[in-house]
Amino acid sequence: MLLDVLSFRLHNDRYPNFHFIHVVASWYNTVFNLRDLNRGTTTFILLKTERCQEITDFCKNAMEVTDLFRISGEYNYLIKVQTASIEELAEFQDCLIKFGPSKSHISLKNILENRVLL
Repeated sequence: MLLDVLSFRLHNDRYPNFHFIHVVASWYNTVFNLRDLNRGTTTFILLKTERCQEITDFCKNAMEVTDLFRISGEYNYLIKVQTASIEELAEFQDCLIKFGPSKSHISLKNILENRVLL
């Protein structure tokens, strides 16, 4: 932290008229072990529904949902879900039945994890 403060002061001395608008770079990286957080099973669920606002509200309130995408094609939503077990996933899928037909794809391995696009 002290190094950051000193770097900031040196920068301000050299460039007094330069104002920081937005800081983008950081060298810190956080990696979560999903198994330790009881979220070891990742599933992608394709869902076909006409109840768009209802599924959006449902997913905002569901702790299992990490991402919700509106997609084109036969299905119109892709839901990324993290659960502790297959049983918990089955319970989540039971809650989705009221919205329409769905297909689930369970992830076996994440090959490109934490990839940053510049």
